[in-house]
Amino acid sequence: MTLTFLAGYRRRLRGTLAFALINLVAVWLIALRYTPFLAVPHDPMGIAYLIVTWVGHFGLLVLLAWLVLAVLGLVLPRRVLWLPAAVLAAAGLALMLVDTVVFAQYRFHINHFMVSLFLDDKNGEIFSFTGSTWLIVAGVVTGLLLVESWLARRLLRADGVRRLPLWRSVGVLVVALLASHAIHIVADARYQRSVTQQVNIFPLLFPATAKGFMKAHGWLDPRAMRAARADIVHDAPDDIDWPKAPLQCDPGTSPPNVMVILVDTWRHDEVGPEITPRILSELEGEGRRYRHHFSGGNSTRTGVMSLFYGLTGNYYHRLENSQTPSLLIEQLQAQDYRLGIFASASLDSVGFDRSIFASVPELPSAPSGDTPAERDRQMTRHWLDWQARRREDDAGRPWFGMLFYDAPHGYSVPEGGETPFTPSAAHMDYLALGPNTDPAPYFNLHRNAVYNVDRRIARVIEDLKRHGEWDDTLLVITGDHGESFDDFGDNYWGHNSHFAPPQTQVPMLLHGPGVEPGEVEGMTSHLDVVPMLMRHALGCRNPVDDYSQGRDLLDPGLDHDWVTASSYLDTAIIEDDRITVIDGAGDWKVVDRRLEPLEEQVSPAVQAAMQTMRRFYAR
Repeated sequence: MTLTFLAGYRRRLRGTLAFALINLVAVWLIALRYTPFLAVPHDPMGIAYLIVTWVGHFGLLVLLAWLVLAVLGLVLPRRVLWLPAAVLAAAGLALMLVDTVVFAQYRFHINHFMVSLFLDDKNGEIFSFTGSTWLIVAGVVTGLLLVESWLARRLLRADGVRRLPLWRSVGVLVVALLASHAIHIVADARYQRSVTQQVNIFPLLFPATAKGFMKAHGWLDPRAMRAARADIVHDAPDDIDWPKAPLQCDPGTSPPNVMVILVDTWRHDEVGPEITPRILSELEGEGRRYRHHFSGGNSTRTGVMSLFYGLTGNYYHRLENSQTPSLLIEQLQAQDYRLGIFASASLDSVGFDRSIFASVPELPSAPSGDTPAERDRQMTRHWLDWQARRREDDAGRPWFGMLFYDAPHGYSVPEGGETPFTPSAAHMDYLALGPNTDPAPYFNLHRNAVYNVDRRIARVIEDLKRHGEWDDTLLVITGDHGESFDDFGDNYWGHNSHFAPPQTQVPMLLHGPGVEPGEVEGMTSHLDVVPMLMRHALGCRNPVDDYSQGRDLLDPGLDHDWVTASSYLDTAIIEDDRITVIDGAGDWKVVDRRLEPLEEQVSPAVQAAMQTMRRFYAR
């Protein structure tokens, strides 16, 4: 009886596998609907990657679905197995068709939130379908179910499938899948844009990378590969219409210098005469402070991305995969600004070498030092040395500077540095954090780190004043994101875990030509910085909507009804009284600014945000 069962199961296994592989052909054909949004490669590596990924990745998805049938085949006879096989195949193909429609509209694949948004879109503001469209959808689903039922019954009853090279076909799919990931590993390390920019169109694709491993073993020098490609044309990917029109910029005869100073994990409540006395003293009576300013992310990658692109986080992976730099950086280069870009931690580790600064041939390595505070000190010294050389060699040329301080992120106070906030922990012990941990010592350590960074920034400002460049420099001082210290008793620490103010609201201080001193109470965003710099520093006359989803930070009365923020996977729409969070799997929730749950209802702001987020997708 056991042998009879095994023989029957093998027949069912072969029959379901043949059914799956035939449906794979249908999957490949439906997937052609993604190709209008693909930058077709023209080099051998890009073409090879497209072929093996198309074969191997969609093959993997189909084989995963086949495993369900393989399990069902253990308990269901052939005369019944055709029904779940037909339903599974029809549902899968229909879902893929819907996904191609969603992807064409929003450039991300279908998820739970999109379903919720569709069900709540009673007025058709987001999705608009006619009666004939619904009839077509019903007809397609019915047709798929009938065809799949016929196919499943035929294949599960046929004995001829044993002559088909089924397992060899599976082997080909596995080899193609492995080749796909191998090619991506090499292309990613070599900054091969023709390969990396293809990733976005494939649903559920998570390509392998090993740049750090290859560098550690001496197999590749990524910085040399990057420098060799930094001067090539960096157009946006074909599925992004950005900018909407060529930039028309004329800075005039005396363009201002531009400087951005970033402090990692700088909270909005860590500005004041006790924590940042020197910055406030240098800006007294001259600077502008924004009281309710939000980063575009709760992590470094999306926070800095929003600051330099003026775009929401849903564009980041496309821009990084296509190695498309910030328009702000490109325009500074086009207007012959000298660039001084310095960071205490490596810019490569968060991908800024292949995104924001992809057009910059040489980015400095992170400074030496055993602690973040020591590296901050070295970075400040390198900046002042760079300024001294620039003044000697190229004094009449405008310049752009960026300093990115890391000590608060590392909870690092310099040796012998002042520690006015007590009690203070000696170091951050992440293993000790929990619901019963007293946050005060760690919060004080963080504030002590900010206090000492304040001294570094003051030195930079003093140097500008001493050399007569203060009044000619448009200065932005802000944070990439905030930091949690169990603020609401929910055991949230650090960042990249929620979108309430402790992690998303950051300081924003401005000074320079055209900046009226004072304080702004309205809600503002990192997305508003690029329009401000483009208009007031670089003389760009285009409407802001041509290149950014923000508004000019210097617009009188600027006060957003909502702003967006992203993490590595999630997106949030932040309003005065509620935060709608959409996670990477498409699930969603609504909370207030203290993370208390609210009724899950899609607000008008969410619908407006979805429209804004798709603004630069090519139609």
